[in-house]
Amino acid sequence: MEVDQGALFDVPSTEVEAVSRGPRRGLKFREPLSFDLIPRLPSDGVPSGHFVCRLAEAVAGLDLTGLLRTYRFKGGYGYEPRHLLAVVVFGMTDGVRDPRDLEEHCRYDARYRYLTGGHVPDECTFERFIERVAPFLEDLLRQLNGQAKVKLNLKLNEVAIDGTKVASNSSWWKYRKESEELPSDPDARLMNSHGRSLVGYNAQIAIDTTTDFIVGADVFSAQADWHLAPEILKCVKDQAGELPACAIADSGYEAPEAIKKVGEMGVDTVFQPRDGLPECLHLNELGDLVCPAGRQLIQISVKPNHGRMLANFRPEGGCRDCSLSKTCPFKGERIQVTEGGDPVEKYHNKARYESEAYKGAMIRRRRVEIPFAQMKFHDGFNRFRRRGLKKVRAEFQLWVISYNIRKLLGAVCALFERIWKASATQLTKKDRPSSVHPSLLQLFASMRFQKAFPCR
Repeated sequence: MEVDQGALFDVPSTEVEAVSRGPRRGLKFREPLSFDLIPRLPSDGVPSGHFVCRLAEAVAGLDLTGLLRTYRFKGGYGYEPRHLLAVVVFGMTDGVRDPRDLEEHCRYDARYRYLTGGHVPDECTFERFIERVAPFLEDLLRQLNGQAKVKLNLKLNEVAIDGTKVASNSSWWKYRKESEELPSDPDARLMNSHGRSLVGYNAQIAIDTTTDFIVGADVFSAQADWHLAPEILKCVKDQAGELPACAIADSGYEAPEAIKKVGEMGVDTVFQPRDGLPECLHLNELGDLVCPAGRQLIQISVKPNHGRMLANFRPEGGCRDCSLSKTCPFKGERIQVTEGGDPVEKYHNKARYESEAYKGAMIRRRRVEIPFAQMKFHDGFNRFRRRGLKKVRAEFQLWVISYNIRKLLGAVCALFERIWKASATQLTKKDRPSSVHPSLLQLFASMRFQKAFPCR
């Protein structure tokens, strides 16, 4: 049986006639909106309870007295600093950090126009404002930490420290180890991040393990992390007002000098120990580290290793004439620490790491990766836009301010959600509409509308 292939694709004559006749009668589409004679308010395009509304209220609650004193009565009228700060902070959450992009969004995006009150600042205004607000970012972080102590019940009992490498605004092809050409960013350094090379900076943060709130943040030009623990804890003291009781970090921070400096600050270190400290070693009555035979470990040599000097420690007198040489597990072994360090500090840190008091510390340490995931994968902060260590530090601290504000606003939403659930479970279906206060219903409804604000 033969099948006509052309007949399979034939269109019925009735449909052809319907198409040829034109559109159906009565078919209408939306007409262009007519513009009012009176311009609309900037808040008309933003629903009540939106994230930018709560962000504007949070920025309005900050004390900007020091920043306002830098303005002078000359030239034209300036823009409100709170509006500019709100736009810059919201841009950090929206992946918009370039002043040109901020100007464009203030012109066409209703959310940015709401934050600026309808004004459209140009890119030079945003650039000058970031330079003007940079010296006061430490004070803003201190104010947010004070609010977190009230709203999030921040106690600073335990903090987790970690860092990430962020590329600078320069190409690493022009700055290699064998190249004599300097990068366009003079403070950036060649770094290794997860097997790939980049020219950038080392961004360090410290978070409270109970609230995930960033209590200290700074940017460094050094690639290694082993000496940065005391520096980031100083930032915690400046930005949070006090030092924590304990600091948790991975093995990259486990250096005797850093452990000693942190201990002198009155903070316990729980850094993940590296290999090289056998179980057979112990402390004697004088607090010295000794081998199983009771001989003190002394420094015998210093040798370079991967860009830093390492000191070798062995038992005093050697192992040849030792009575336990046949059964000693430490025979012929040595301990390597950074030059100037004491292996006793590593022993104390390992004892705290294995103690029952700090059980599960390395599991809690993983929470410090959450802000970095938020920064790179959700906020698009993969590269610094500005150049120079001071400007890069200001850019990073502005993102930290945006992250902490989102944490505070998220705590408020969670609080009202708990209140709503508690009241809803206590009331019957018959009593719920009349027993719950209308203002509480309206407030929770507005927050429920924008519960998925940009803190993912």
